[in-house]
Amino acid sequence: MMKFKKTLSALIATVGLTFASAGHAVIYSDIVMMVDESGSMGTVQANLRNNISTFASILQAGGLDVRFALVGYGSSNYLPRTMTNFTDAAGFATAANGLVASGGTEPGYAAIQFALTSPTLTWRSNAVKNLIIFTDEPSNGDPSGTTQATADAALTTANALFNAVLSGANTIASYDDLYNAHGGNLYDLTQLGSTNQTVVQNFVTAFANSKLQETIDFCTANPTAPECQGGNVPEPGSLALMGLGMAGLAGLRRRTNSGQAQKMVFA
Repeated sequence: MMKFKKTLSALIATVGLTFASAGHAVIYSDIVMMVDESGSMGTVQANLRNNISTFASILQAGGLDVRFALVGYGSSNYLPRTMTNFTDAAGFATAANGLVASGGTEPGYAAIQFALTSPTLTWRSNAVKNLIIFTDEPSNGDPSGTTQATADAALTTANALFNAVLSGANTIASYDDLYNAHGGNLYDLTQLGSTNQTVVQNFVTAFANSKLQETIDFCTANPTAPECQGGNVPEPGSLALMGLGMAGLAGLRRRTNSGQAQKMVFA
């Protein structure tokens, strides 16, 4: 495990130096993590809180100026709530201490709409918007009028990326149209919820690199978008360096023959 950490640290440092020497400005990215607060999510919440600094470090080394906000949903009052406005990794970790695991209803569609429309979250106008939902259940208990179509419309209006960290076939069916339509991927919640910290750290590392590439791809495809005016898109060579190094450490992304969203697979 120590050898893995040293190798990862060296890779991150190398990529960071590559960006610095190239003189590239960063890409701004605001990330909202929407975390299910139902009774089965305690271990996931703890692992996310304890590894957010690793996640942030990889994004920053890859050329992103990143901020994190936290929305909890599915607690005893069910409706989404802001745990923290946009902050750094340390602020996110502190706010995540307030998450609970005591609810029984998971209104995920309402959480998406809330994250994009609530005045309690102050998005930067020149930042790529990233939403990530963490849940082991399909969206249920949403307020009247809040549907998948509502969430889809909010994502479209905001030009936001959407990712889902899920477990279970029912959960996947609940969100697959959204991450397919909004530049995102599907990831395995079981690994983030593992009690084996090596499994958790491998997941977080690969997840962060996938998010980095996804954000870069967005600005490569949309160079004139307001969200991509904060800086230049990093050079492909720098991204290739990271991709080659992490391929042997974390795993692969694969797309099914049916064309559905990519899923992270780990050895």
